[in-house]
Amino acid sequence: MADCDLCGRGIPTVNPVRVFRPLLKFAYPEGVWTGLCENCLESADKTRVKVEKEELAGTPGKCKLCGTKTDLYPVELHIPNFSKGVMTENAMLCKKCLDAAGESYVKFKREQAEHGHGHH
Repeated sequence: MADCDLCGRGIPTVNPVRVFRPLLKFAYPEGVWTGLCENCLESADKTRVKVEKEELAGTPGKCKLCGTKTDLYPVELHIPNFSKGVMTENAMLCKKCLDAAGESYVKFKREQAEHGHGHH
């Protein structure tokens, strides 16, 4: 089992997203891998599309995935909660992390289409 780095949901596999953390740029110049569940990956991609269409303005802050202080954009998370069901929250991500998540989302959808949803 692995936990999604945004919503914390425990799932069998997460989708890898490469992020560049400023504090680790010398130790890991190629970036580090974070894992996102399908829902968070899809949400991040939706936000990325809105940013590209200039429908969203950035808010200064610290990115939840990489820790960079820059303009951030809200990604809607659906967090499972035993007492309240599913809660909706926003995680603030930078443009670089949104782009990385979008890239992973495209790969995920392509693999899903190639291999189908069910087991053979």
